[in-house]
Amino acid sequence: MIAFEDALSIVLSEVTTLPAEGVVLAEALGRVLAEDVASDRDLPPFDRSAMDGYAVRAADVAAAPVALEVVGEVRAGQWPAFVVGPGQAARIMTGAPVPKGADAVQQVERTQPLDEFRVTVRAAVAAGANVAPRGSEVGAGEAVLAAGRVLDPAAIAVLASVGKDRVRVARRPIVAVLVTGDEIVGVAVRPAPGQIRNSNGPTVAAQARLAGADVRLLGVAGDREEAIADALRLGLDADVLVVSGGVSAGDYDLVEPALTDLGATFLFTKVAIKPGAPLVFGRLGRTLVFGLPGNPVSAQATFDLFVRPALLKMQGARVLSRPRVPVELLAGIKNRSGRKSHVPARVRFESGRLVARPVRSMGSGDLVAHARANALVIVEADREEAAAGETAEALLLGNFLEDDGAPL
Repeated sequence: MIAFEDALSIVLSEVTTLPAEGVVLAEALGRVLAEDVASDRDLPPFDRSAMDGYAVRAADVAAAPVALEVVGEVRAGQWPAFVVGPGQAARIMTGAPVPKGADAVQQVERTQPLDEFRVTVRAAVAAGANVAPRGSEVGAGEAVLAAGRVLDPAAIAVLASVGKDRVRVARRPIVAVLVTGDEIVGVAVRPAPGQIRNSNGPTVAAQARLAGADVRLLGVAGDREEAIADALRLGLDADVLVVSGGVSAGDYDLVEPALTDLGATFLFTKVAIKPGAPLVFGRLGRTLVFGLPGNPVSAQATFDLFVRPALLKMQGARVLSRPRVPVELLAGIKNRSGRKSHVPARVRFESGRLVARPVRSMGSGDLVAHARANALVIVEADREEAAAGETAEALLLGNFLEDDGAPL
């Protein structure tokens, strides 16, 4: 049994970055950028009005209120063909270019039209007020996005604004997912006594897709080494093969023997964490192989802790881990396992501080309780207890939904 940090280091050392490919902007969401991107022009590309109002010369309105001649109007998308001279103003809309001669914009609420050609500016305005100068956001040729960024909607907006209708991103990893166990039946099947529905297959597939992968589901293999080996062969052309179940030390835990017969090399088979100590990692040819526990919470936690960082590194992402933040515990946590413990909890802001309360759970099979968590609170292996009021580290899972009212 090796430490968590050592196991993660081994996993990441085995990962190589996938080649890049070009995609159209509409298909780039969620992909990892494989090139640095610079702006093709100044942003904004002209002195831009920040609000509806009147473009004026600040010196003309220093002694406001003052009446000014209205010499034109500028709408967004329109280029002004006139100049604002002394004693003059121009109606202007948000986003429109500020005409030459004007050096400020007074908001419409502080003006009073007298007629079609005159306006009273009721308050002074400083030079530069309500104007975004050309290039004040970014200059032409200046970097706007760096390789390794996961492209979220905000990044898509930047790419669009600098004319990147096609962008280079890392190829999506191909992940094959296999579930093992005689007790597993399909989601649409009503289980007989002793059977359970296949929750791990869809869950692991969903986690892989959220990490940027394309997924192939290999189905469910019964607890027979030949059946497991046949199913494993179907995933050997994937970048990553994830197997859930059959990796512990029981008589019917046959994943390791099946992998051995296929020629796999194991780099570790047990990690000092809770949940998820029986965790297999190795290589079968060019394919990385993860054997996750069969318990649903253990499978989800070990995927987040090991498989997700590997998939992100394959795509060249700069950030591999979920956010880790200090939280104040609202209830104590016991850890008698002697392993690094990851406890499902709900994190929220309360009275200006970030607090966490462990979710009431029946253990690593309680997937309903895990679904109510939005974080994993970490208790180190050498700690038997973390008391209420203490500060602990929490790994944020990202599902910060409103409280569903369920008991914690």
